[in-house]
Amino acid sequence: MKMRIVQKFVRVTLLSVCMMWGVAACAVTVTVDVNDVRAEVPLTLYGTGMEDVNHEIYGGLDAQRLYDESFEEELPPQVIPHSPKGSGNKTCGRQWTDISTDGGILARDPSVAHWGKASQLLMPGAGTAGVANRGLNGWGVPCREGKKMVGHFYARGATGRLEVKLQRQDGRIAYATKTVALPDGEGWRKVDFTLTPDTTDPAARFLILASGGGKLWLDDVYLKDEPTNEFGRMGCREDIVEAFRKEGLTFLRWGGSMVNAPDYLLKNMQGERRPYDGFWFTKSSGGFMVREFVRMADLLKLPCAFSIHAYDSTEDAVALAEWLKRFDGFICVQIGNEECAGCTPAGGKPLMADIRRYCENLRRLVPAMRKANPKLVFANAVMWQVKHMDLMEETFRLTDGYVEYWDIHVGAFNVTAGNGTRHALQAFREMIMRINPKTTMKAAIFEENSYIHNMRRALAHASNLEAAREQGPFLLTSCPANALQAYAQNDNGWDQGQIFYTPDKVWLQPCGWAQQMASANHRDILVAGNTDDKDVTVSATRDREGKSVVLHLCNPSADEKAISFDFAGTTVLTLVKATSLSAPNLEARNPPDDPDRVSPRDATAAFRASPALRPYSYTVVEFRDNH
Repeated sequence: MKMRIVQKFVRVTLLSVCMMWGVAACAVTVTVDVNDVRAEVPLTLYGTGMEDVNHEIYGGLDAQRLYDESFEEELPPQVIPHSPKGSGNKTCGRQWTDISTDGGILARDPSVAHWGKASQLLMPGAGTAGVANRGLNGWGVPCREGKKMVGHFYARGATGRLEVKLQRQDGRIAYATKTVALPDGEGWRKVDFTLTPDTTDPAARFLILASGGGKLWLDDVYLKDEPTNEFGRMGCREDIVEAFRKEGLTFLRWGGSMVNAPDYLLKNMQGERRPYDGFWFTKSSGGFMVREFVRMADLLKLPCAFSIHAYDSTEDAVALAEWLKRFDGFICVQIGNEECAGCTPAGGKPLMADIRRYCENLRRLVPAMRKANPKLVFANAVMWQVKHMDLMEETFRLTDGYVEYWDIHVGAFNVTAGNGTRHALQAFREMIMRINPKTTMKAAIFEENSYIHNMRRALAHASNLEAAREQGPFLLTSCPANALQAYAQNDNGWDQGQIFYTPDKVWLQPCGWAQQMASANHRDILVAGNTDDKDVTVSATRDREGKSVVLHLCNPSADEKAISFDFAGTTVLTLVKATSLSAPNLEARNPPDDPDRVSPRDATAAFRASPALRPYSYTVVEFRDNH
């Protein structure tokens, strides 16, 4: 739609702004031409990428409040026979604590399991035998007075008395106790229970205690807050889902390196909870996987993409495609993750052969899945690397017409990250158009990676969004990785969560707030905008009617920058809102005891009085044409 233009352009000039707002000397001029349309900006740009790095899923989004429910993680080196005549030593998985008394014996039994490779044997004898779990990293299980918790475990054998409890971590005060009975029958039986604590404690412990003799085998122990909505019922931590809403996400991506784990096959990722050999952790849980992710995206009414193992079976992939028919929203299936990422000759590795093998497999899976479910779209997962253009060209030739998108991973390591992202996307576009000018393949940024979660990362993401808007519909989304991170958890260097959590708290880091600001101020049309300052950058957008103009301004420098605005192609605009995310330095982040330390602030009054960009800041300013 054309912008309404007066007979002669009326400009909000440097001089007029300075006079109106009392600025004595304006250092930076922001020039915008609202009639110079550069691109249409997709609403799907504001995504997030999640995988089980630093316990994003198992220990995080997964509603399970316990950790290592199948007694599998980092098993003790010494396996004790389950005969009562054993050594008498007590053993359990690393995440569990022995709380037996008076000769009660614990033993790991590798010969009996409900799922996985072992179970936990309790032999109370004349005393008690029990195990306690304090959740991920021993941080504790949060319980709230009067708020019910629900759970279950699988058991076989018999014992005189069996109890489940919530206690203070030292075990001296019980918050809730329930005696449970084993269902009749042989073999493994599921035992359901509820516990309603009479005290609020953010770091309680959960335990199972047997007494009165006998032998009892335990496996697959589960505990969660009683659900209050559909997200809780499907197995999500409800407070984390609310944080996704707060962030203003418009796209969800699931996958990443966990897809490369040898056990990450569709046949292993479906059905009941079960442990599997993870990519990042000794043991992960299959309780919250692809199916739960797609259901969560559907409930949030968000388009999504997820990865499957690149060498999965056609039969399992087709079965998944059939199951996905129940969803009406946009679903993109990525075949693998960062495939052929090495792309550096080492020991005579046949790199081109790797590329061709992957592409052959993609050409096997995609047509079969598309035939089963024509609504699906697909993405190639070969790691984009400009320095290996011969491999990239071969990948494109072999996948053109099979996939709609190529996943381009970009960096977010510095405040000018958008420059690198522009270069990568431009090189990709030029390559595919040179080989096939009629191609319909486009780009998607499913991972924007860094090692940080501070203000530097927020400005890097804002810079990447500037480059992303310039691509128009050619770019599906831009997803910072990683969506979630357990507080103080940095197992593998990817210290980049947008949302942090502890067992009882969830809060946004600066990058999450930058995403929220960008999403909340989305406008459909990118127009020409620039500044006369080497540090300050601008991304100028407007709505289709031309009534609202929004400027995204980055000042990554240590200096405050006074600014003025020079608009062409419109009547005089009125500043209606200014919001700024800033910090005292680029290393600033949000700790749990001060979760809003670096968060957006209303800067409207300050901008009306004397417009300026604070040091280390991302600022969004909205103007309106009220005529």
